[in-house]
Amino acid sequence: MKYLQQRPSNAVDKQKARRPTGWLSVLRRHWQPITAVLSLVLMALTLLATLPGATNETYSLVDRLRGQSSTTSSGTDSSTHDAASNTQSATQEALATTEASPSTPTGCYEDDTPTPCGSPHSREVFSKPDGVSCDETSLILYMGGVAGVDLLGSGIDVTFFKNAEDLCVVERTSGMPNVSLKDIWTVDNDHNGYKDGGDFRRCFNRQGQPASCDTDHTSEEFFNAPTDVDCGKKYEDFSGRPVDRSIRVSQSSSGGNIVCRAEVQVSTDRLTASVRDLENASLPIKQG
Repeated sequence: MKYLQQRPSNAVDKQKARRPTGWLSVLRRHWQPITAVLSLVLMALTLLATLPGATNETYSLVDRLRGQSSTTSSGTDSSTHDAASNTQSATQEALATTEASPSTPTGCYEDDTPTPCGSPHSREVFSKPDGVSCDETSLILYMGGVAGVDLLGSGIDVTFFKNAEDLCVVERTSGMPNVSLKDIWTVDNDHNGYKDGGDFRRCFNRQGQPASCDTDHTSEEFFNAPTDVDCGKKYEDFSGRPVDRSIRVSQSSSGGNIVCRAEVQVSTDRLTASVRDLENASLPIKQG
């Protein structure tokens, strides 16, 4: 009787092919991913070693990993070492720059304590604009105004902030509003159709006392300089429109300066906002 010798099926061959040939063979097949992971770990630890609070154990671990990386692959170690060194140098440079350039202390303060500008505060610190000193002009520019056109109200003090040559501080005897003065003359945050910041303009009540341009008043001063000018033309430059029939433009002199004002025609009328940059908006007047 003849016995037929059966050949192994393809399934058996495949099973043999799938059998692991040992950890060394597996390591060879996955060599590149392993070295890549080691490189990333080394770079991360090198970065950590440059941060404040790094301990000697951290440096020791980095050195050990560098030694293992050089033993496993000299080529990978060379590139990894260069990348880690570059990362460390960049990190140290960034940290040094941060320490050498602290953040500028601009913003609002209650005495010497930094305070959100939306909260009560006594003063505001801002960067001095180029080409001017810490005076009324610097504050006018900071609030979004135009030097030589916009005027500040009374009781406002602008000086240098401590010993800083590029910082100014503003305070006001009647107190600061709960908002930053940055570009305040260019916005309408209360959505009443007129620009904000009337507290810092030069308006007057019926008795001639200083008043906020954001509340009822009877006149607004828009020019004050030792120059003979046409106040009607200055009003057009200031308001962006011809003189309205409900107001009159007056001209007087004070201390050698020419003073131009926009005043209500009728004694019972009241202006409710500044006439600055009115352009096509309705005249802010309360009649009767």
